[in-house]
Amino acid sequence: MPTENAHPFDNLFSPTSIAVVGVSATPRKIGHEIFRCISQSDFNGKVYPIGRAETILGVKCYQSISEIPDPIDLAIYALPPQIIPSLVEEAGRKGVKNVIIVSGGFKEMGENGANHEQELLKVARRHGIRVIGPNCIGVFDGETRLDTFFYPPEKMKRPKEGRLSFVTQSGTFGVTFLEWASNSSLGIRRLVSLGNKCDVDETEILRYLSSDPKTDVIALHLESIADGRQLIEVAKEISSRKPTIVYKSGRTEAGVKAAMSHTGSLAGAYDIAVSAFKQAGMIVAETLEELFDKSKAIVRQPPSQGNRIAIVTNCAGPSVSAADFAHEMGFTVNLSPETVTRLRNSLPAYANIGKYVDLTGSATSEDYRKSLDLVLEDPGKDVIAVFIVFVNAAMTPDVVEVIAGALNRGKPVLCYATGGDYTSELIKRLEESDVSTYPTAQRLMKAIAGLVEAGQVQASILPTARVKADREAAAQIVKKVASEGREMLTEVESKDMLRIYGIKTTTERLATKPTEAARFASEIGFPVVLKILSPDIVHKSDVSGVVTNIENASSASKAFNNIVSNVRKRKPEARIQGVLVQNQLSGVEVFIGSILDKQFGPVMVFGLGGIFTEVLKDVSFGLAPLTEQDALRMINETKAGQLLAGMRGQPPADVKAVVDTMVRASFLAMEQNVTEMDLNPVMAWPSGCAVADARIRATTL
Repeated sequence: MPTENAHPFDNLFSPTSIAVVGVSATPRKIGHEIFRCISQSDFNGKVYPIGRAETILGVKCYQSISEIPDPIDLAIYALPPQIIPSLVEEAGRKGVKNVIIVSGGFKEMGENGANHEQELLKVARRHGIRVIGPNCIGVFDGETRLDTFFYPPEKMKRPKEGRLSFVTQSGTFGVTFLEWASNSSLGIRRLVSLGNKCDVDETEILRYLSSDPKTDVIALHLESIADGRQLIEVAKEISSRKPTIVYKSGRTEAGVKAAMSHTGSLAGAYDIAVSAFKQAGMIVAETLEELFDKSKAIVRQPPSQGNRIAIVTNCAGPSVSAADFAHEMGFTVNLSPETVTRLRNSLPAYANIGKYVDLTGSATSEDYRKSLDLVLEDPGKDVIAVFIVFVNAAMTPDVVEVIAGALNRGKPVLCYATGGDYTSELIKRLEESDVSTYPTAQRLMKAIAGLVEAGQVQASILPTARVKADREAAAQIVKKVASEGREMLTEVESKDMLRIYGIKTTTERLATKPTEAARFASEIGFPVVLKILSPDIVHKSDVSGVVTNIENASSASKAFNNIVSNVRKRKPEARIQGVLVQNQLSGVEVFIGSILDKQFGPVMVFGLGGIFTEVLKDVSFGLAPLTEQDALRMINETKAGQLLAGMRGQPPADVKAVVDTMVRASFLAMEQNVTEMDLNPVMAWPSGCAVADARIRATTL
């Protein structure tokens, strides 16, 4: 039970006294079932019903929380939303510090419900009360056996105590996860259903669970994110100590929009969130099923030290399917020559030893024992995947003990099995022995992917080293632009900002007449590019304001006149400051940009540059500021990364220079109030890279 110096949230899970407010004497009413589930469970604290009856289930019923003679640690409410604020006010006067609002009908129902929710929050904050919900199922604690659910025990089995905690916005997902855990003999430490998150959110619970000595692994489901930047900072600190698996639903949520930038059309809220999760060391799941599968594997098994998989099987079809999935995930499936020789010398002639151990339908439990012993000794194998058909004639039930005996030998061992009643009983025995078992090859391989990621995360979170820059000089550029009533910097101003942050750009000169364009082009050296410079023109190509591949002075003079003429025809109101003359670069075209996301703040974007940026949308994301590791991950997630590595005889580009540019640009975005940045194209060649065109939008505080 909580001590004097315990965390305030301890009373959510280990209260000594609970008041259930809104308890009806009628079975199957939500309040009644919450009270029944708590009072008739193994929970050892006191439970007080509050309602209109004299007694409920043989327990004295109080008319209000203030009538209860004892202090109350936790109050649970299942009443209409319009009366909840006044009842919480009464709880505040009673000294209650934690409440769970199971009731719906708040902001999820529109403006009127949102008003009730705001009033509830005002009352809670006035009294220092922490609120879980509303519109939730509350909490579950595997140790104290408290749960605030309204699901009768005869309908829903609760899991045993364990080391995995689950945080979810969805009550249905919470119940499903717990039932899957029960069916898999998987223990659960704690569950929190956050609902509308009017007060306590995922970041606060995540931070709390990070200090819980009995939580080893955290699973997280999110529909919305209260504060993305804060969540990532907390997750980054936790993930190297406690594996954190996250599933974000709501992929079709409208993305970030920015009318004057290419970048805005590239980013979606889901894509940004997933990239941020990975950057923080979280392990991403794409479905609730995958969240459970990865969590089950990670809490039971050690992290994998690599992606080299050994398969032992008596069923070829699923194993071949698994090998396909492994290849798609970048894993290797094979055996060392030494292990192959040892296996062939130990196993019967019917065993087919190749890239994996195919024991065929004639396999016995002894064949599995010999095979597992040998592949576990192979130093070139990181994970063992066991495929088994239990109903084969030669197979006996003791194979369960053989597979379970392969655990705790330093390498993860997971299993595939599926079938009817006989098989289900043996799968149950495997799960009871902590052998995580999956009904499809794909689910098994994704669970293994979680173990591989867990191993990679352990040493992957590095500190961000601040780059050198004259930050005050950069701020003065933004102030000057703001003083002119602008947010969008010109190309010259944008490149000045980049150079202050140590980012290499093209060399440019501003020509105000054709003869200057010709002279500057000759001084810079051909070929050159000419571009219009105007504070009123963002997309120069849209007004025919760019000419490339200029090879001589005469062409430069002619291009100057054509550009000015084109712009005056297409945008006569634009203020023309002149025409930029700059050296023309060659190499791989990439795109580096940033946007200001409403949840995560400055977000960097990387992908193919030039005309391909918006067409292909082959982009990756990362929260600013980036580490070199973050930037390299972003590059490797795109087709642009393949081009930079060199394809079809082309020499590789200077990836290190691109990484450096991305890191420096991320600090610029973070420190100078940049709302949008387009560096497109950035040209990369074997010995460097430079920004050929730049647009930055920034604001003053």
